[in-house]
Amino acid sequence: MNPTPHNRRTLAIVLRSRRFGFAVFEGPTRLLNWGMVFYPLNDVAQHVAASKRVVSLLLLFTPSVVVVGRARLLKVHARSGVNPILRSIRHEASARLIPVRLMMTAEMRRVFGVLHTKSKHEIASRLVKVFPELHGKLPPKRRLWDSEHPIMTMFDAVAMGYAYWQLYGERDRTAE
Repeated sequence: MNPTPHNRRTLAIVLRSRRFGFAVFEGPTRLLNWGMVFYPLNDVAQHVAASKRVVSLLLLFTPSVVVVGRARLLKVHARSGVNPILRSIRHEASARLIPVRLMMTAEMRRVFGVLHTKSKHEIASRLVKVFPELHGKLPPKRRLWDSEHPIMTMFDAVAMGYAYWQLYGERDRTAE
């Protein structure tokens, strides 16, 4: 039995050099789980720790599609170890016959531009309105001299999953 478009599960992953954020959606408006995974910067340990967590997410939620953010992958330094983790995600997903979609920043801007949100904090605030369960996780607005709050990686994953559903969720037939 093929899942209907509104009960398909989507796993959105945003990679950073020492952590990744994830969000699991069932349909466009139901957020099942979200969070962040921190892993060591050591190349071997990083790859193993991230791979184990990706496998556990794939086994636990059995998504129909995995969506990975592409913009940061092009900008990160080669030594950050993000590319091996992306290869691991692709390998683990393909072993389970789950398609992997790379999402560009321009696609997310298209979705959130319609909602008149520009900054990451505005996007996160908008997502809190859509998914009230995230309310307690919203970090304070970033000041110019502050570094980005680590929890924003999780909000980036939620934003990417939400944008994927808005753009492709109903018509992405490869995820069925």
